[in-house]
Amino acid sequence: MTAQPAEERAPDLWTSPSAFAFVPSLPGPALRVMLFLLGAQEPGGRIVITQEGIASALGMKRSAVGLSLQHLQFARWVWKLGQGVYQLNPQVAGFRTPAESEEAVRQMDESFYLDVDDFEERYQAAVEEHQEVLKQKAARRKAPVLPPTDLVAHRQRRNRRVPAQ
Repeated sequence: MTAQPAEERAPDLWTSPSAFAFVPSLPGPALRVMLFLLGAQEPGGRIVITQEGIASALGMKRSAVGLSLQHLQFARWVWKLGQGVYQLNPQVAGFRTPAESEEAVRQMDESFYLDVDDFEERYQAAVEEHQEVLKQKAARRKAPVLPPTDLVAHRQRRNRRVPAQ
């Protein structure tokens, strides 16, 4: 195997070694997607790839990739910026220098910090909240739109309207 020319290789990135200390109990496929995203990022943690591209690269179904990305969002490891554009949390993203990493972390909203004691509880609460929303949507789909029709009363009303001959 020959080495790639420097201009074709991805730039060397600096990532905090403590990043993996705050990985909640993610499902296995989400961990695979997370590791893939770490390797596919641009400096600063931006990733431009579709779910289909991730699925193809990992040999997974697109639906499994979508669910994995949801779990990574619940864990605050990644967020979606737009169609096929994702952003890694600055605490796990790769930067050209430690100083760039520190500056990005200083600028981020504290609610996205991963190095907090309750990171597992926050993740579990986000998963439970999402599951509750799904249950509510399913209940609305199952709920009848109109009350059931009383067929006997309907026939009686219809028969009253028909003129007798």
